[in-house]
Amino acid sequence: MDDGNRKRMRFQWKAHKLAWNLSGGRLGRRVMGMPVLELVTIGRKSGEERQILISFVDDDGSPAIVGTNAGKDADPAWVLNLRASPHARARWDGKWRRVTAVELDGDDHERVWNKALAANSGFQTYKMGLTRPVPIIRLITD
Repeated sequence: MDDGNRKRMRFQWKAHKLAWNLSGGRLGRRVMGMPVLELVTIGRKSGEERQILISFVDDDGSPAIVGTNAGKDADPAWVLNLRASPHARARWDGKWRRVTAVELDGDDHERVWNKALAANSGFQTYKMGLTRPVPIIRLITD
């Protein structure tokens, strides 16, 4: 992804986050046809809360989030934070929940990856330039 597209995407993310926060999570529940959740992790270095908005696919009643990092060839910070401390908070459908992150592998990873591709083919575009595997994290409600 070139710098112009990355800057445009960052602006869109910031605008989305602003609308989400001002509306208490009522606006921006879907992006590009996919549902969105707010994830609050604990920073692995800072120990402070870190908030992101991210699209997800439903995996038998649990959200699964895909770590493409918009095509950047490094795992996103939220993945690293969840690996360091898998307990987090998430809000989707207007409700806050305590969740535990489980990184998928094998058949589960492949199954959810295919669901993600069916929901948004853009994931494949992001993956094409990567040399790393794309992490997929299922959020299990505590």
